[in-house]
Amino acid sequence: MDFNQLTIKSQEAVAAAQELARRLGNPEIHPEHLLLALLDQELFADWQGLRADAEQKLASRPSAQGGRQQPTPSPAFSRVLEQADKERAQLEDDFVSSEHLFLALEPAPRDEILQWIKTVRGGQ
Repeated sequence: MDFNQLTIKSQEAVAAAQELARRLGNPEIHPEHLLLALLDQELFADWQGLRADAEQKLASRPSAQGGRQQPTPSPAFSRVLEQADKERAQLEDDFVSSEHLFLALEPAPRDEILQWIKTVRGGQ
């Protein structure tokens, strides 16, 4: 994926996911890191019920203490980015937004997320 195709908010979410993985000592960035980063954005305030499950999944991930190594994207994280780009194309948008990232993560039924996106975008 071309990171120039990401909106500012989606770039911030990817960077926050990387930083969260680093702080937790996770050697890889996982989709749950991205979900938590998105949930920290004001846009996703209605989805806070997803936080506990994502935190629990991350708690079971391998971690290393004392290292300052930058985490690398896991295969699952890379697939989410690729799926977000497909969502962008399907919705005929120019850039990958945080909504596309959220949709690609599939944290809730697709129809529910699409309805939410429609509401967020003002009924477009």
